Amino acid sequence: MRSNAEDLTTRARIRDAAIGLFGREGFARATVRAVAAAAGVSPGLVIHHFGSKDGLRDACDQHVLAQTATQGREKTHPESTRQLIQDYLNHPDQYSDEIAYIRRVLSDESEAGDAFFDAVVRQTQDIIHAGIEAGTIRKFDDARSTAVVIASNSLSILMLGRHLSRTLGTVAPEPQGIGPELLRQLTLPALEIYTHGFYTDSRFLDAARDVLQQSTSNTGREHAL
Repeated sequence: MRSNAEDLTTRARIRDAAIGLFGREGFARATVRAVAAAAGVSPGLVIHHFGSKDGLRDACDQHVLAQTATQGREKTHPESTRQLIQDYLNHPDQYSDEIAYIRRVLSDESEAGDAFFDAVVRQTQDIIHAGIEAGTIRKFDDARSTAVVIASNSLSILMLGRHLSRTLGTVAPEPQGIGPELLRQLTLPALEIYTHGFYTDSRFLDAARDVLQQSTSNTGREHAL
């Protein structure tokens, strides 16, 4: 887990230890005592800083979301994206706890897991608006739904990392299954799709739009009867 040098306080060390442990063991199995041992502090100090295990988890969520928000804002600028990719290729290990944590929280069917996904969607929508203002992202008719699609696509790579690495024949570090080799193989295809699109013209879009508009009109008439 990446932390700023000035953030290496006792509270930050506990939080980072919890992110690593929660990602590896899961929220139910990881205990406050185990987090304390990993951070080199007493269980009482963990409670002193975070109040409870749920409070600690909330702090972990907020920190990881802040990290992803920073990365997302960097992706709206080409040079920042270049640096972000290079940083991961040079230091993939520093992202391992964050990736494992996100995988764990998204597979957790709870209100906390739901809130985390919703926060990622909001961040993605903010990124879209920022990119539109910066002139690097084009306008969309429905930015909210577009954010859901983009967030889902991005998060699915984290969730399916092992399968992606297996299919492409890359080395898959455990447990997240995502490493520099996979990034090298997926980055250009993903950016090509986002940059140039997938279809050669708008016929598929026009067909879908026509059907959906017709369906909406039919539904409206049925309600009017």
